[in-house]
Amino acid sequence: MEEEIELSRVAMHISRGCLIVPIQIELYDEIILRIQKDILERVKETGVKGVIIDVSGVEIIDSFFAQAICDTARMTYMLGATTVLAGLKPEVAASLVDLDIDFRDIRTAMDIEAGFQRLEPLVRPKEEPEEIEKNEKIEELKRETDKTQEA
Repeated sequence: MEEEIELSRVAMHISRGCLIVPIQIELYDEIILRIQKDILERVKETGVKGVIIDVSGVEIIDSFFAQAICDTARMTYMLGATTVLAGLKPEVAASLVDLDIDFRDIRTAMDIEAGFQRLEPLVRPKEEPEEIEKNEKIEELKRETDKTQEA
């Protein structure tokens, strides 16, 4: 079974400041837990602020997987990242509602691109105060130069 889990690892990658987790394999409980562990390790190692779990290739989500997604989102939040669940098919969304699992605090998106858009304000690096101050000084110098040239 351990060999099967190793062969079934998800090829995660970082793009636009987010960890992308495309799930395109048949999921067993052990694989789900391995994916969860891998996500948490990658968030800790890389310091990403956004995680997109793409389930567009998943036909069925059982209660164990649904709960693992919720738990993973909460765990990544505790590590400083926000998780978006992307690519839910309508029938999968309907079955998740039927499972009566609380998804209220889980962000969702139609696809990966929409997931990037939801996470962009969180993952885009903000200007440091020093950088803002530097930009303000440059603008002030430009205004002074313009005044001098007008006179």
